[in-house]
Amino acid sequence: MAISGAAFSQEWPAKQIQIIVNNAPGAGTDLVSRTISDRLASILGRTVYVENRIGAAGAIGADFVKKAAPDGYTLLICGDDLALWRALGIRESINVLNDFEHIVELGRTDFFLVVSGEALVANNANDLVRLAKQKPGSLSYASPGVGAPHNLAMELFKQQTGTDIVHVPYKGMGPAMPDMVAGRVQVIMTGYPAIASFMQSGKLKILASAGAVRARLQPDYPTLGEQGIPKVEQQGYFMFLAPRGTPQAVVTRLNSAANQVLSLPQVREDLAKRGLVAGGGTSEQFRQKLRSEVEKWTGVVKAAGIKAEE
Repeated sequence: MAISGAAFSQEWPAKQIQIIVNNAPGAGTDLVSRTISDRLASILGRTVYVENRIGAAGAIGADFVKKAAPDGYTLLICGDDLALWRALGIRESINVLNDFEHIVELGRTDFFLVVSGEALVANNANDLVRLAKQKPGSLSYASPGVGAPHNLAMELFKQQTGTDIVHVPYKGMGPAMPDMVAGRVQVIMTGYPAIASFMQSGKLKILASAGAVRARLQPDYPTLGEQGIPKVEQQGYFMFLAPRGTPQAVVTRLNSAANQVLSLPQVREDLAKRGLVAGGGTSEQFRQKLRSEVEKWTGVVKAAGIKAEE
């Protein structure tokens, strides 16, 4: 005999919970997962273990959770790439808006507009715009690949400022940074962890934060909006998802437990050491954010004519 969602939720969790991470060990999503899993286990009273299912740029792990039983025992922690897939029209078998229940945003990392200290004399974002307009197409920006958040953020910047800065895609951030430091490419939009080790030497210079407000962990850098360049906002973020059809009462309990974990001072400190700001909030707030993000980036992709590979 089938049991009601309410009755099921009263019994949940009755066994261990599996969190799938769709990236390799050591990646940002993996670190976030392992930061919160033990504490989630303490609150829920059951073992919570993390399993990495990698491949197909994260699609294998996401698809595994999409197809899992919607019972609250198989969950997904991933980055914002699932939202970008919708905007880019790739990996269309996975729909972040329709295939999952949206538990909570776990954390985020602010993006910054950064230039090579070796190649450009620019002290703020408007200096960069002026230089780019003096010689259209003479400056270039790096990204870890076509369709990456860094690529989309810079295309939005170009659209809002009317500049022509050439995209140079790399196969990951690792190969991009030496060329940035040497000035072979001059601009990048990226999270702070990728540039932190280069800041003291002056090899790289932050011109602006790409957040709606100043970065909580790096508050000295003004936003692009403060510098007269509005509507250019980008943050990387981490998502906590369950298969579509998971009982709402279970989603609510997971949201409550995750918010408790994210409010712990030690968790907030551990995330801050990695350049991340702890998330939180309601499932509905998270759902609305995802809808807004997909809509925004779909417009950017269309305007820029970005064609990403599967």
